[in-house]
Amino acid sequence: MNRRFPALVCTSALAIFAAGSASFAAEEAKPPMHMHKSEMDHRKDPEVAAEYKSEATQLREKAESHRKLALIYKTRTAPKGGASYASVAKHCEQLAKFYEDAAKEAEAVSSELSKQ
Repeated sequence: MNRRFPALVCTSALAIFAAGSASFAAEEAKPPMHMHKSEMDHRKDPEVAAEYKSEATQLREKAESHRKLALIYKTRTAPKGGASYASVAKHCEQLAKFYEDAAKEAEAVSSELSKQ
């Protein structure tokens, strides 16, 4: 009886180890994920470049809209109680800058794709 218990423990440990390594081997056998499933990878560069150029145009329009809003808030009469619209105007100016930067990035990608 004393010999059976250690043998049972060793057999159980080997079975658990084998099952764990088998599942690990199955995970390694899976092929890696590829980006080929995305729609953009299957289109020609000029098409994608045109899309980025369009996006840049839209982003510049948003930037201009926020610049106009900032100007409106800067010239607006302050509400009662001593508050001002300065922080709102600053917020609009920051958004305008972010949109303009994003438009420049999209334009750069568009021009890079147009070269190819």
